[in-house]
Amino acid sequence: MKKEEQEILKVSNSRKLYIPFYLMVIILLGAIAYIKYENKPLNDVALKLVLGFCAFVFLATEIHRLGSSYEVNNHSLIHRKGYFSISSKRLEFGAISDCDVRQNLWQRIWNYGDVEVHLFSRENTTLVKYIDKPYVFVEFLQKKMRRVRGGRMR
Repeated sequence: MKKEEQEILKVSNSRKLYIPFYLMVIILLGAIAYIKYENKPLNDVALKLVLGFCAFVFLATEIHRLGSSYEVNNHSLIHRKGYFSISSKRLEFGAISDCDVRQNLWQRIWNYGDVEVHLFSRENTTLVKYIDKPYVFVEFLQKKMRRVRGGRMR
């Protein structure tokens, strides 16, 4: 098998989804830094709460990201979700009819979004959520589907 045919694409939720939370952390840390710079009194409880909140935000966003992953291999699209008890859904290329990219304005600005994978009916779809470069993902998926179907797909 050629190297190109053995390529596997693995993706998970984009960190760009959490930009508002990261901005909150930056603002809070900036306020703390400003207070320290101006030599103003800073309550120890407030400092501990800010640092605890920052740690919680980073930990929670990473745990949320790792809860869902997607893989495109040579024969199927696999969606895994869960932390301790993991469920896996395999979509064979023969069952996939087409894909749509959905992005709002914020997602278009930051180049992430959702991909709807249709299984020969609009009612039966699988949503690939919040991934970076959704158009690259769709191109890769369609390239793999064309190979499996012998180039018949448009």
